[in-house]
Amino acid sequence: MAYQSLYRRRRPLTFTDMIGQEHITRTLSNALVNERLTHAYLFSGPRGTGKTTAAKIFARAMNCVEYPTADPCGKCSSCRNIYSGVSIDVIEMDAASNRGIDEIRELRERSRFASGESRFKVYIIDEAHMLTPEACNAFLKTLEEPPKNVVFILATTDPSKLPPTIVSRCQRFDFHLLTIEQIKMRLELILQEEGWKAESDALSLISRLAEGSLRDALGIMEQCSAYGDESITAEHVRNVTGAARVESIADLIGALVNNDLDTGLRVLGQVVYSGRDLNLFLRDLTFVFSRLLLAGGLNGKNSDSDLHGFDNIIENHTGKIDRLILLDVVELMHEAGSELRHAHFPQYILEINFIRLLRLLHGRLKPAEPLHVESFTAVRSEEPDSVTVAAAQNSEGKEEKTKDELHDEKSSEKPQVKDDRVNETEARDEKHVVSSMNADEKLASLKEAWPRIISELKKRQKTTAAWLEPAVISGCRGHLVVLTYAPEYQIHQERLMGDNHRKLVESVLSAFCGEKIEIKAEIGEVEGKRPEVYENKPIPTVTEEPAVHGKEKSENVKKGPSAEEAMEIFGGKIIDSD
Repeated sequence: MAYQSLYRRRRPLTFTDMIGQEHITRTLSNALVNERLTHAYLFSGPRGTGKTTAAKIFARAMNCVEYPTADPCGKCSSCRNIYSGVSIDVIEMDAASNRGIDEIRELRERSRFASGESRFKVYIIDEAHMLTPEACNAFLKTLEEPPKNVVFILATTDPSKLPPTIVSRCQRFDFHLLTIEQIKMRLELILQEEGWKAESDALSLISRLAEGSLRDALGIMEQCSAYGDESITAEHVRNVTGAARVESIADLIGALVNNDLDTGLRVLGQVVYSGRDLNLFLRDLTFVFSRLLLAGGLNGKNSDSDLHGFDNIIENHTGKIDRLILLDVVELMHEAGSELRHAHFPQYILEINFIRLLRLLHGRLKPAEPLHVESFTAVRSEEPDSVTVAAAQNSEGKEEKTKDELHDEKSSEKPQVKDDRVNETEARDEKHVVSSMNADEKLASLKEAWPRIISELKKRQKTTAAWLEPAVISGCRGHLVVLTYAPEYQIHQERLMGDNHRKLVESVLSAFCGEKIEIKAEIGEVEGKRPEVYENKPIPTVTEEPAVHGKEKSENVKKGPSAEEAMEIFGGKIIDSD
């Protein structure tokens, strides 16, 4: 007999053998025992979760000689014929290749004939969502009122593509993805039946890479068994599937925590040029960061019993990264995965996102710390000093120290802070100073610091800074800051009030003011000069020179000297031209 794939050779033969779908096997078993079979069933769920297997077991059980029974005997001629696929009363149909109205008409005609050797005539229609709308309409009446002793079982991975008229005529059963523990348990049983050997870490890795599909897990294990060695190891699984080595992930996270750019880029280069699956690599990184986040919230204890070989990494780095930063890190990993799917040169995407992670952990704009302390302290501390200096010069005329000298003296009086970071006490004091200001003082402080705020936004997201730059701060009412745009910048006002841009601006302003700030952008008259970068000034040409008339001409066009003034300047005289 020709070689059969492992998932076909070890397909469960009874509902008892099936794993992970107890809510379905129990319902179907009770329906068989109580002889309460309906005429149409819909099995839906992800690939490799047991839809076709359950349909074949169901078909054998209802035609077994021991019926009514929950599990087929597997010994009678009907069970053997259905298992081997030669029964004339159990027809498997692939709707992906037989999706037209002609095939459904033929099925409808054949279903009128009585069964030949079995109790029920069973039609298993796989990939039912591929049927055309015309085929579904032609199938409706037969599906609703089929001939006696005819049962239809529809299997699909995408039930949303089926018409509601089809779904409503069937009993629907939703198959769930299997857990890692359930897949591993099944793999251990099959290893014993096949006489193979495998490490526990290898089975855990296979179960995780299968993503809930038992068929995918069996395919990976069969491929690893042919790798050549007697026992399947975790390293074999990584070589076959392209998963990155644990050591590479440990080195990369260590470089990230230690702010080591050179080591991080070197590790990324090794991962890319060793042929590893980069999507799996990002998924493993996301898994580690998410478990670091969970461990940080559980006093160093992780809720997962199996960390899939990343135990040492998670244990070594738990508590070293702030939980608020980890939230942004996990989100950045998700965005990097989306970028990677459309990248022509994936290494650039990985390197850029690694640099983003370094800035997130070690840059000035750390979400876990007040962003305004470093960037805006100088602006707020200089403002009263500059006013005092100007007043003293005007009133007494004495030579006073410059603003920079005063700021240097004031900075030298403060205690030194390690790593250029302001301690928590200073941060709270700065927040208190700004949050205790009245509306006018806060408005003046924001206007003074506006260029620095724009600069900080550019470091975070240039598009947000571009939409914000034409705005002018026109008011401050409690926690609400009002921004005004000129009418020609209406598109900027609309884009800025979108959720992503608005929240980013509010977070930076809140960090600056030391309190929660909300913004409101409106269209109105703007006083003062706006940034010229947004002014669409046409290039002047001879043909496009604007015409100027009347008073406007006298005001806008520069006058030359008169004839009398010219004669006086150059000593000339008027003569007759003739």
